[in-house]
Amino acid sequence: MIIFDGVDIQSVANVKIEDILVSPVEIVPTVRARPIAPGSFFVRNAFGSRTVSITFAIQTENKAARHEALMAVSAWAKTDKEYKLLLPGYPNFYLMAVCTGKPEPSMRQWWESKLRLTFSCFDNPFWNSIIEKTAACGSSFFVAGDAPPLMQITRTLSAAASDQTYSHSGQSMTFSTIPAGSLVIDLNKQLATVNNVSIMQYYSARSRFLEPRIGTENISGTGTVVYRERWQ
Repeated sequence: MIIFDGVDIQSVANVKIEDILVSPVEIVPTVRARPIAPGSFFVRNAFGSRTVSITFAIQTENKAARHEALMAVSAWAKTDKEYKLLLPGYPNFYLMAVCTGKPEPSMRQWWESKLRLTFSCFDNPFWNSIIEKTAACGSSFFVAGDAPPLMQITRTLSAAASDQTYSHSGQSMTFSTIPAGSLVIDLNKQLATVNNVSIMQYYSARSRFLEPRIGTENISGTGTVVYRERWQ
């Protein structure tokens, strides 16, 4: 079962999956060259992208049927943006990926079993939990995983509120005004919106956006923390 954007590949063409290779998340080091001495100073590591390679076969000698199957698979593997990708063996997780490589079929070897699809995860290279969890602001909750979670603070305001602060672990962020409506503070994107309109003009310059972290957390303020755990 390989499901991309809600559609199983087996539902669009009769393909035989040969193998699925999921690369680890790329580690991108930042280093600073020494001006005179040999070597470099290590600064930090950052996470880059990851790829998923799917090799498959189309077991039909009929050229027309084979062409139709390849066209259906190519249309299924969308290239316009990243979609949810579910793979066998990972029933509780998904990746966000976009197709970056299409099959190169042989016109002669209809029996070939090395047709390949390549998917890349750029914006979010981690395994995401299918289950999204919630916790009330002001209460302790535990975030599992080994990568920073996807985390938002949500709240519905019937009237505008002034001087609203959210804080944890010595960090705090303050908004001078939050208009009435549906508030979403995306801690990963460091963006606050009400009814999908940015309210960053009300964000205090002395504030510091809270960082999504793993472990036991407690975010003070008014609202609901919505988070999705992630793994490398």
